[in-house]
Amino acid sequence: MTDKSAALARKSAYKLVLCQLAVAGVITLAFFLAADAVAAKSAFKGGLVAAIANFTFALLAFRVNAAEQPELARAALMRGHSVKMILIVVLCALVLQQPDSVAAAFVVGFTVTLLAQLSATFFFKH
Repeated sequence: MTDKSAALARKSAYKLVLCQLAVAGVITLAFFLAADAVAAKSAFKGGLVAAIANFTFALLAFRVNAAEQPELARAALMRGHSVKMILIVVLCALVLQQPDSVAAAFVVGFTVTLLAQLSATFFFKH
């Protein structure tokens, strides 16, 4: 992977996070129209947890050029994934402890936003 392709991969990862934020916005709007503002806020928080975790992963995982330093890139990928998982657990616990959160809306917002990353292969081809 050259510097140019590494930069392209990093840019694609950041685009995916923006798409996840857009998905979180759509889910929030759907909950606002179907239920109420409290459920919409919880759904948005769920989407935000997924997007923040993936943004953190992208920051940590794509710091190193894999062509030049493959072992460092592998370590960065593992570190990014570990931090992402810990961040998801901590943020979910923080949000679900709030008295005004709607757990079902939060889980739907989180899940749908997280599943949006599965569509990355269709939208971001190098």
